Amino acid sequence: MTAFMKTAEQNASSLALYIGKSGVLRCEYLSIDITVADAKRSYGRTLLLVRPVAGTGEQWVEESRIRWAAEDEGGRPLRNR
Repeated sequence: MTAFMKTAEQNASSLALYIGKSGVLRCEYLSIDITVADAKRSYGRTLLLVRPVAGTGEQWVEESRIRWAAEDEGGRPLRNR
């Protein structure tokens, strides 16, 4: 396996850790409870497809706009539980 393939697999594994996590999306003066449906990297940024816990719709947002739920050890998803 080439080094590129190993890196691609590591990136996919780390992105997969976001899927299913809960957090709060900051939108101006609102905070919306969300769950992560998908994740990808684009131009060096981590983008998450989020869906509201209550309501409808979905949107790609930068990971930095999410405040992670307390049960996720106060931080970004780093490992499987």
